[in-house]
This record gives sequence, structure tokens and C-alpha cells, in this order.
Amino acid sequence: MISSMLVIFASLLGIDVLIKQQVEENIEPGEEKELAGGRIVIRKVYNRGFLMNILDGKPKVVRYATIVSGIGLLIWDILTFLPVRIIRTARVDGKAGGIRLGIRRGPYLRQFGMTLLSAGAASNIFDRLVRGRVIDYIGIRTGERHLDRITANLGDCFIACGGLILMLRDLVCQLIIIPGRRTP
Repeated sequence: MISSMLVIFASLLGIDVLIKQQVEENIEPGEEKELAGGRIVIRKVYNRGFLMNILDGKPKVVRYATIVSGIGLLIWDILTFLPVRIIRTARVDGKAGGIRLGIRRGPYLRQFGMTLLSAGAASNIFDRLVRGRVIDYIGIRTGERHLDRITANLGDCFIACGGLILMLRDLVCQLIIIPGRRTP
């Protein structure tokens, strides 16, 4: 399970980084290429801040927050994907109990959601730390002026989908509690 999630993570990360590089090299600022009858627009937009350029005038804050959030995500990933768990053994015949390691397979949906979220975040963290800005390139024409200006990248889509999967999974686990079983 972990190896398949690692392959998915690396593939998604690689795809987004490669597309960003292609956009960087082949599309000029202000240029738009239409797909799907003009409903989808490929354009190059630099995001020096966070979502919708929040804090774009404070690059040090953005850089440090990126590093801290990256470390936090790494810790969360380790806890999600760590293949072992510590098992306490009980006392037997007057002998002291001990600790042993056991294999743990986490819930598939949690791991898949975390893989999507982590791949998107890693792509944007890479951009922010290496390029000093995130390259956004996907726009959707809705006919609504404010929404038409929004530009994202695949990493943002991965983050949104992964977060949605995690949220829905946890919501379902809370609503459907199996008697005698702890929800993971």
C-alpha cells in the first residue's frame, strides 16, 4: 500500500512540476490558450503570496510559513504512512510486559487523500522555495468576471481533492460507527 501511494505521489508531483515548467518556458504573461471550446484557459500567473496573492508583499513571511507548513505536512505524512505501530504486551505469568512493533495498514481513503494533498502541497512548496513564487496556469471561464480571474494549478486541485476526501471520510466514520470498533 505504501509503495503504491509513493508512486502516485511522485507521479502527481512530477506531472504538476513538469506542466509548470512548460508554462514557464512557453507561455508569455498575459497570453492565453483556450481549451474545451474556450471554457478552460491556460495562462501564466505568478502567485508570490498565498491563495489569491494574500501576503504577496511579505515574501519572508510567505517563505517561513511555507517551510513551517512543509515540516508540519511531513510530520503528518510520517504519522499517516508509518508502517509500524508500537504494541504493549501484557504481563504474563508474573513476567513484565514489553513493547513490540507490529505492522499497521492505515485506511486506504485516508492514505489516498493524504497522498493527493501532499503531492499538491509539495509541488507548491517546491515552486515557492526554488522559484520564489508559485506558477498558476489553469483558468475556467464561467461568465462571471470575478471567477474568471481565478487561476490555479494542478497542485491546488490535488490539495482540494485530497482535503475533500479526508473530510468526507472522517465525516462518514463519525456518522457510521461500527459497534465495538474504534474509528481510525
